[in-house]
Amino acid sequence: MPNDLKQYLKKDAGTKVLEKEGSFNFHCAKECWGTCCIKENIGLLQLSVYDVYRLLKKRQDLNILDLIERKIEDDTHLPKAYMKWRENGWCPNLEENGSCSVYEERPFACIIFPLSAEFKIDDTSNTVTVNYLLREKLCYGFHKEANPVSQKFKDFLNSNNFDNHEKFEKLEIQKREEWQKQYDLKSLTDEQLHKLGQTLYCLQDKANNKNSYFMDMYSESLKIPKRAKRIEKFTAEELTTLALEEFAPRLLKQFFTS
Repeated sequence: MPNDLKQYLKKDAGTKVLEKEGSFNFHCAKECWGTCCIKENIGLLQLSVYDVYRLLKKRQDLNILDLIERKIEDDTHLPKAYMKWRENGWCPNLEENGSCSVYEERPFACIIFPLSAEFKIDDTSNTVTVNYLLREKLCYGFHKEANPVSQKFKDFLNSNNFDNHEKFEKLEIQKREEWQKQYDLKSLTDEQLHKLGQTLYCLQDKANNKNSYFMDMYSESLKIPKRAKRIEKFTAEELTTLALEEFAPRLLKQFFTS
């Protein structure tokens, strides 16, 4: 069971930009497994479209509604996914011994912890850049009891699939920015927002009371050619690209031209 070390999780901890050639002293200590995976300690855990499809590939024993909840963001008026905490406040992927059942497929925010990412959009070039912020003394791993060791920034973020994670985080931010500029999103109805959420996060889910998948259903309504490959064979990368670059843009265009 995770140790109760929440006294080390200082939410008002200071932050500083971590230079790419920089380093910091930290150790993800065995003694505090699970402390950063509990709602009481970290609040909301935001998920990208890519995060969701990676999780669903790993947790095929769960329905998408057991893993995520969707909220409409106040500032963008677009659906956003968050980890759905269990009734006890634990992450659905947290084991009794405090380990992570999806460690290799864990979300971007979990990969970079105890860092956070600050994305910026250059309107002139329409490019997205990112700074990584060190949230000093945020958790037990910074304290002397955890025996922190020097971590080089490049080595720390050199985890499996990190480049893909960063690429798809930037793609999603860029697409959402485009949609905000192009459409009056606040005029979307609840039903339209629900459909938009389905095209973003539910492409591989079966449609209710049907044998087809949402991907097939929306392919037909949005006039997107059906793929010959079976839906379960699609990778998380392919599903994310389809959701952000084909399905969601076409659905939004349909909403505002019909």
